[in-house]
Amino acid sequence: SNMSFRGTISHMSDSQQSSVPIEITFDDFQSSFNPEALLLDCRTAEEHDDGHLDGAVLFPLQQLSVRVSDLDKYRTTCVFVYCKSGNRSVTFARYLRTLGFFKCQSILGGYETWGETNHKC
Repeated sequence: SNMSFRGTISHMSDSQQSSVPIEITFDDFQSSFNPEALLLDCRTAEEHDDGHLDGAVLFPLQQLSVRVSDLDKYRTTCVFVYCKSGNRSVTFARYLRTLGFFKCQSILGGYETWGETNHKC
């Protein structure tokens, strides 16, 4: 019946929320970034000071568990995270996913791969 079909659809959209890939290429990030999105640099303050993407908010991975409530208002929006090589940012994104940030994505490759040519600071 139509009822059960609609039920299937809404169930699919629930799971689709978490089917946003956990990693995104830098090019795809650039084309999908929007003013509502949040860009987090999860490296250390020293690394951030050496150069970072324009508009990135410093949010070191080691502070995530104690500061995560700061991110609550971004739970339903796109959150992009990067680090130096892409390892810390995936850890960061996976943790946020477990808390319901289904649109959180880690930028592949990390700052050492694409940052030097792209930072505007």
